[in-house]
Amino acid sequence: MISIAIINLKGGVGKSVTACNLAAELAAKSKSVLVVDLDKQGNTSKFFGVADYDRPCVSSVLLGVAMVRDAIVETAIPAVALLPCDMRMLKANREMIQDTGPRQFYLRNCLEPVEGKYDYCLMDCPPDLDMGSINALTAADWVIIPVDCDEWACDGMREIIDQIEQVQMYYNPHLKVMGALMTKYRRTRYAGEVVHQLNEAGIEMLHTVIRYTVKVSEAKSAHEPLRVYKPDCSAALDYGCLADEVDEAVSKMDTHKEG
Repeated sequence: MISIAIINLKGGVGKSVTACNLAAELAAKSKSVLVVDLDKQGNTSKFFGVADYDRPCVSSVLLGVAMVRDAIVETAIPAVALLPCDMRMLKANREMIQDTGPRQFYLRNCLEPVEGKYDYCLMDCPPDLDMGSINALTAADWVIIPVDCDEWACDGMREIIDQIEQVQMYYNPHLKVMGALMTKYRRTRYAGEVVHQLNEAGIEMLHTVIRYTVKVSEAKSAHEPLRVYKPDCSAALDYGCLADEVDEAVSKMDTHKEG
């Protein structure tokens, strides 16, 4: 199972939209996908129609009161499953941070029983460097950083990179940054400045950009991935290209390891 953490300290940059649509596109490529929602707001869980306080969620698994297999829900998208999240994640974060043991490894250990069941695990991180985000980075093989094209797009980027480097040093030396993903892309002076700032910070850009279209918001409100809601819109095509790029990057790394 290839695990990818989707992270940015800014809200509203398309983390959840990317997790949901990338999952749908990878599934369309005959990959089985587990989406792990780690944001207490539960936007990804709500997108998939899973918001039920009476059933176990990711916090239940992290705190050891439920097994991961009992918390995973099959979604309406074939080959896409979800480990949901809600406000109970606040308690999980508090308890994990108080643990003096290996608190960074909770998620990685919890996911071990389903390691062989899925091709990909996409982890939708909150806009915070909380224990959920740190656990995601410790469990991940790759990181994707969605970045929108506004004036303050790079706020918090140094903090993200510092945290990634700390995780690489102490907990997960195999963690790799796949790149920054431009979302809501329009040809503006801000977009060019964002690319310049990311290059200056040494952050590689993914070749794919997600072009701006109102269809993204419409599809989110309809609780449908873009490939279902409006498959011919620009962002739907872009997420298809992103799935190809992700799959290619992973395949190249696997080939390199074998070589």
